[in-house]
Amino acid sequence: MPSGSIEIENKKKEIKFKGYVTAPANGVYPGVLLLHQSYGMDANIRAYAELLAANNYTVFIPDLFWRDLPGCELNSNNDEDINKSLDLLKKYDIDKGFEDITLCLKWLRETPQCNGLVTVIGFGIGANLSYLAGLWLDIESTVCYDFEGFDFFQGDDLSIRRPMLIHLNQSNNKFLKKDKKEKFIYNIQNIDLQIYENCSNNFYRISDKNYNHEANKDSFDKTLTHIKKAFSRPHST
Repeated sequence: MPSGSIEIENKKKEIKFKGYVTAPANGVYPGVLLLHQSYGMDANIRAYAELLAANNYTVFIPDLFWRDLPGCELNSNNDEDINKSLDLLKKYDIDKGFEDITLCLKWLRETPQCNGLVTVIGFGIGANLSYLAGLWLDIESTVCYDFEGFDFFQGDDLSIRRPMLIHLNQSNNKFLKKDKKEKFIYNIQNIDLQIYENCSNNFYRISDKNYNHEANKDSFDKTLTHIKKAFSRPHST
């Protein structure tokens, strides 16, 4: 399967959007649904997808902002683009976004180069969706990088359905403590919380001014270990 763009739509065709897919040249592999942050389907998220494909995963990135700004690619070091990303977040309907990712999971599972086992990895607003996927959907595992706010947490969240790995930079975790959510997360079963000291937002974005090579490598290695372990002990068929 060559890397490239594909189109997703539901039966009624009122949902129709594009996404980016990549995989090893041939063979059948576990799938990763990769959810971008507020900067869209940019080179950073595609580079992350290619790294996953190089580790023998079939990866799909859906366009989460197709309703408001299809195919957007924003620069996290540019003030104008940052403001655009904030506007997109204000408009974003996370319930509709959740409907989108359930449709994408179905597509990914049925793709010939996917063996039917899928994990979800998300950044920012994508991490919020990844958390909800881990809470409600039948997937093998989830990974979340730096949530976008914490109002999506629900008071009765007691257990995540499958193992979840959460990467938080030091600043993001301070907000989590301030909102009294850190203890809440620690009390949820099936969550592994990793805090990256001396790191700020976007520490995992290669092009960002806050990029931290060591922390990014550490988080990626932990992510690979996490999803490999989950895929070795599948819950679904």
